[in-house]
Amino acid sequence: MKEINEEIHSQILSLYKNKEIKYRIKSRLDYLTRIYIRGGTRLWAELVFCLLTPQSKARNACKAIAELYQKDLLYSKDVAQISLVLKKHVRFHNNKSLYILEAGTNFDNICSFINDTDDKVDLRNNLFKQIKGMGMKEASHFLRNIGFGHDVAILDRHILRVMDSLNILPENISIKDSLTLSRYLEIEASLRLYSKDTKIPLEYIDFVFWYKATNDIFK
Repeated sequence: MKEINEEIHSQILSLYKNKEIKYRIKSRLDYLTRIYIRGGTRLWAELVFCLLTPQSKARNACKAIAELYQKDLLYSKDVAQISLVLKKHVRFHNNKSLYILEAGTNFDNICSFINDTDDKVDLRNNLFKQIKGMGMKEASHFLRNIGFGHDVAILDRHILRVMDSLNILPENISIKDSLTLSRYLEIEASLRLYSKDTKIPLEYIDFVFWYKATNDIFK
């Protein structure tokens, strides 16, 4: 069994206990929970955001969402116009415009599925299967961004690097490995164990690790 990097571990605990950082995280999570309660455009925008983030910066995805909204294209079926906007901000704009269109067609069913599924891990696993263009990371991100991030992990490159520096990646997995479904679930289990041991809620860990990696708190 690997030995945890105590220096990095101590830094993580200090960040989590920092009153200002903890307040910012709690405020962010409270805001995200209200998105699901209110539903409508904000809920749809979060889904679109998570479809835009693969291999693109989160802040750029937000810029794309803002421009789609300003140009009244957030609910549009005009794939060409959506693609032109996305081209300015994110990679794979043509594919992502098609993913948005398909998700929009099924959005009512997606919302019903969310409402009817109590087990959020199972919900995440099924969103990954049902929504084209949404991987495990993006499905987890979407759930966290609507207040259901208690049991799922957002394993982006920043989180994986911090896990690697902590020495809590599973023994058989390297940060250089492709993130297959089985590897994702194995790494998530390891992070969930770290969450339990440190008593840092899983939805907080994402923000704490992100802050450790980027000195920022974002979506």
